[in-house]
Amino acid sequence: MSVARRRSKEAALTRNAGFGLIELVVTISIVAILAAIAFPSFAYVLRSNRVSAAANDLLSAFNLARNEAITRSRGVTICAADTRSGVPDACGTAGDWKHGWIVFVDDKVSGDPDSPIPSANILRSWVGNERNSLAPASDVAFIRFKARGEAQLTGDMTLTLKPSDACTNKQQRTILVTPLGRSSSTAVDCE
Repeated sequence: MSVARRRSKEAALTRNAGFGLIELVVTISIVAILAAIAFPSFAYVLRSNRVSAAANDLLSAFNLARNEAITRSRGVTICAADTRSGVPDACGTAGDWKHGWIVFVDDKVSGDPDSPIPSANILRSWVGNERNSLAPASDVAFIRFKARGEAQLTGDMTLTLKPSDACTNKQQRTILVTPLGRSSSTAVDCE
C-alpha cells in the first residue's frame, strides 16, 4: 500500500471520529426523557429517607433516655425543644417536636421538667428536619423515664411523623411509646 493511500485512509478515519449533530441531539433527548421519568421516583425516595432518618433519631433518643434512666438509677426526660439555633436551656411546647428534642437528667417526680435545665444535665440534643411534620397525638411536650426504665405515662403515647409536603403511600410513621418505656415505629399509609 502506498504512503499516499495510507495517509488518506487515516485522514478519513480521523474526520469520522466523534458525534454528529443529530447523534448528539438524540442522545441529549434520551437523557432528558430518562431524567424526567426518574425525578418523581427520586423525590419519593428522598422524602422516605428523610422520614425514616427522623424516626430512627427519635427512637434512638427514647432508647437513650430509657437506658440512661436505668444506668443512672435516676429520672431522665426527653422533651420537645427548638434546637435550630443551639441547645436550649428549657423544654418547649408540644408543637416543638418538629424542631428538635433534648434528653437530660431530671430528678423531678411530677410536673413539667425543670426550667431552666442545667447544661451539665443535658445528655444530647437533636435538631428536627423542617421538611417533616412531627406531632404528638395529645398535647405532650415531654416524657420522663423512671429509674427502672418505665415511662411516666398514663397510657400509650403516639407521635405522627410524615413529610410536610406530598406524603404518599407508606411515608408516614407512627411512633409509639408505652408506659413500660418501650418505643417502636410503624410505617402507615399517609392521611
